[in-house]
Amino acid sequence: MLGFLGFLGWVLILSGVVVLASGLRRPAAPGGEQPAPAGRNRRSLLMGLFSLVLGGVLAVAPRIALARMKPAELSRQDRWNFNPATGPEAPVRWEDGALIADLEAGSNRYGVFPVDWNANRFRASWDITFTHLDRQNDPLTLKDGERTYQQPRSRQDYASVAVGLMDTAVANIDDRDHVAGSAIEACFSDDIRLRASDSNFIVLTSSATESGKKELDLSFKPGTPVTIELNKKYHCELEYNSGSKTATLAVTEEGGRPVVQRRLEDVKDFTNSVSWFGVSVRGYNRFDKKLDAKKGDNGYVRPRASVRIENLRYEQP
Repeated sequence: MLGFLGFLGWVLILSGVVVLASGLRRPAAPGGEQPAPAGRNRRSLLMGLFSLVLGGVLAVAPRIALARMKPAELSRQDRWNFNPATGPEAPVRWEDGALIADLEAGSNRYGVFPVDWNANRFRASWDITFTHLDRQNDPLTLKDGERTYQQPRSRQDYASVAVGLMDTAVANIDDRDHVAGSAIEACFSDDIRLRASDSNFIVLTSSATESGKKELDLSFKPGTPVTIELNKKYHCELEYNSGSKTATLAVTEEGGRPVVQRRLEDVKDFTNSVSWFGVSVRGYNRFDKKLDAKKGDNGYVRPRASVRIENLRYEQP
């Protein structure tokens, strides 16, 4: 709607310019006839000025609307949706004013809040503390009959937590092999990534190894992935602006020391179906399928993550 108003505003501005020009250019009267009455020119001038003023108001209205951000009441715990259903012992729940999430790969667990987004702009911030995070090469205890032994988790056997804006699929898009929804998310696993999946489910990624641009960026140099430290609080700020078609993620430690900044460019083609803000592992299936098939015998446990999310804030026009 805002985009249409802006377009209509520019149409009126151009129309006003044309009408003003015609009003200022008084046509020459044919030989022997009286000149055109002055009132006709005044009428054109007034119509042109009116179109310019109205067009200007409509043209800047979207920018004004986008600049006016309104916070969502995330503290309304009764409006949150959880899977499985919430309760004192539920894996995703509210506890002492914080969102506690015990998440397991392949479990489809999530907690989300409806925000009624218009696919234009949003800004969110939160503090996140990991108390557990299974990662690649972490020791995994297995059993063979009465014997127990350890082996490292494989390169496809690690946990991830996604926090951000999602559509009704409520998908964690950190697993790009199973993208089933549109989202803009901060993803925490073997790195801190910024991922976005548009309405066509095309995933863009900004990480230590991916530039965040659709086109090949020869100037991009891969860096070292961020290693998340357990029991350390990280402050996160996630933002998207349809005007600049960019999404950004800034992560800092307590005291404001920068940890990482991620940026996606040319991010577009979202719809208002992206209307849930929260935390999710739904659709994230990076676990060892061979070991999982016999977990009753070998004691295999899928990768898990436990987080505490505090000071949740979300705002949009």
